[in-house]
Amino acid sequence: MADPEAGEGRAEAEAAAGRPGDAAAPLGAAAVAAGILAGEAVAGLALPARGARIIEAALALFAERGFDATTIPEIAAAAGVGSGTIYRYFETKEALGNAAWQAAKRALAAAIAPVFLAPAPSPDDLPPNLPDPLPAGLPAEARLALAYRARFLALWAAGCGFAREWPAAFRFLEFHHEPRFLDRTSLRLSEQVMAPILGFIAEGQARGVLAPLAPQAVAALVWGALTGLVREAAAMSRPIPPDLLAATGATMWRALVVPALAGLAPLPVSSPARPRAAGT
Repeated sequence: MADPEAGEGRAEAEAAAGRPGDAAAPLGAAAVAAGILAGEAVAGLALPARGARIIEAALALFAERGFDATTIPEIAAAAGVGSGTIYRYFETKEALGNAAWQAAKRALAAAIAPVFLAPAPSPDDLPPNLPDPLPAGLPAEARLALAYRARFLALWAAGCGFAREWPAAFRFLEFHHEPRFLDRTSLRLSEQVMAPILGFIAEGQARGVLAPLAPQAVAALVWGALTGLVREAAAMSRPIPPDLLAATGATMWRALVVPALAGLAPLPVSSPARPRAAGT
């Protein structure tokens, strides 16, 4: 006879995580970011406290030991529940891994979403703390590059912030890019989270700001540099200093921008870009 509590737990998990066949709305730029912040991809899953605790414990252990080396009894002990309780929410270890991966990816989505809420960069959308008035004759392409760089540095800072606030989720995603146990909903979620980033890169290339390299390769280079920086800070048991955060972000920008625009003066990363009227 079926365990009604087990069925109830699985139903709650499915409602929160999405079933494999569910279609997900496409994500793109500001509208996508607004949807993420509205709750379509918020950090964590809407599970009861016990289910959320299981996912939190699983994330920590998967990040520390890897998915394959972690057992259900170890997750149960860390969550303070019995092994049978886990199976009331997740039919298999793979289903739990899928839910944990979704939780980590949604936390990343929530961290970067604010960067894309503003309209696409333009020559009239300049970051704060620039000389006022701007140097006479500053060409439109230089103004546009300043706006793009401000958004890139904000994205760089958001990635570092995600690693700081969600260390287990960051490590889990770092070592489990698209693991074998992901369902279609998770794969679609991965595409959704990447869509604004790849769109930003492709748009910057089309407008002559970013070097012509495949957007996926650009994203991989940036993620690799970010994970290396975070690992170095973790090895030294200290947070990333703001000046190092700014310097590494500026260095990555110079590696990605077209050579003619690479020499623009460094900009701070602490404040998001804000509209600025033309000619002011």
